[in-house]
Amino acid sequence: MTVFVHNFQYRLFMIANIISALGSTLFSIVFVIYARHMPNPTLAIGLASFVGVLPLFLDILIGYLSDQSRNHFQQQLINRLVQGMLFLIISALLLDRVSWTIFIVLLIMNATCSLIGIYNSYGAIAIIKDIVQSADIAEAEGFETGFSSTLEITGGLIGATLLAFFNYNYSFFALLNSVSFFLAFILLFYVRKNFSNISSSHIVIEKHSGIVFNVKEFIHQMHSNFGLLKTFPDITKFIGVFAAFNLFDAGQEVLLNLSLVEQRQLIFVNYGYTVALVGMFESIGAILGSFLPSKITRYLSITVEIFLIYGAYGLLIPNILFFKNKVILLILILTCGFLTGVLNPQVQSMMITKLPENMIGSIMGTFYTVVQVTIPLGSALFSTTANAMSLRVSWLSLLFFEVVTLLLWSTQEHLSRKNVKEA
Repeated sequence: MTVFVHNFQYRLFMIANIISALGSTLFSIVFVIYARHMPNPTLAIGLASFVGVLPLFLDILIGYLSDQSRNHFQQQLINRLVQGMLFLIISALLLDRVSWTIFIVLLIMNATCSLIGIYNSYGAIAIIKDIVQSADIAEAEGFETGFSSTLEITGGLIGATLLAFFNYNYSFFALLNSVSFFLAFILLFYVRKNFSNISSSHIVIEKHSGIVFNVKEFIHQMHSNFGLLKTFPDITKFIGVFAAFNLFDAGQEVLLNLSLVEQRQLIFVNYGYTVALVGMFESIGAILGSFLPSKITRYLSITVEIFLIYGAYGLLIPNILFFKNKVILLILILTCGFLTGVLNPQVQSMMITKLPENMIGSIMGTFYTVVQVTIPLGSALFSTTANAMSLRVSWLSLLFFEVVTLLLWSTQEHLSRKNVKEA
């Protein structure tokens, strides 16, 4: 907080980022709620959930491309203007009657805004590095992370509440989003002279370095990183189980959104509020788990934590299908988030300890790219099953998937321990 109060450039830049983040975060839940009004709400909610997580798969590519900007601050300006214009168009489209054509266009435009937002976040790192002293960078990043985490927890809930307050006027809500990006643009444009001399505004890039060239270079680098990753079996053994967790989490999210449409017993206040509340509980659990002191977590092995996560996920499905208890639902969601929050830092710590210093960034980036591929796959796979067959069949398929991957993980762990003993 000290750096925010005393560093004028950082304060201006962060205020612009906060204004932008407020708009995009509050609007994140709107499409899932809006999808209920479509002729086939099951298909629409599935598509909205899938497109919502799709930008995660492109995260590492967008970050790589953002490094190719010659002027990061100018790019921040342009991106805010583009995002504002996109949401202005979204607002106009939402005035029209509900149709599949408009809905698909809206999803594509919203996903584009999300990708631009990821681009902005990576470009902001270079700017913060220039305007904040080295000794204060950790505090500056902590302030930004803390604000982002707070928005992540409360954004969906506040967005759903405001949408209900505005009597589900989706067009007006999108217009407010547009205004937030334009305000951020105006602020950054007004103070642009304060950032004209920083080094990230004058980056020299070789002439042959364009988007096409860098995409090819990126693909080549990724191929090399996959080869490096295979040389660390202690790390690669977690790829399957992390990918399974991500697929399961994405699948249960989209199926839960669909179940809330049909099962009134699971609703708190209204549909949008419940979707946001579930997301908030998962985020709270993850934050609590990640902040749990190492003195406590060292008594829980990674293997035990993985089995506990499987157990929590496994109990979630019978509750949805048979008990339909909304309090138990929130407890299980909180538990899943908490256990995941405990597990992730332990695996990251192990990776940092075992990997050579000059390869940490590349190999960890490759690891998380691989395990995140299953997020959009999970949304697409189980929403398709729900539409083609039924919601019940889709939930049972998810449970079957969990049991199979649990057996595979158990077998892998047994063989691994057996090989260690024999060695």
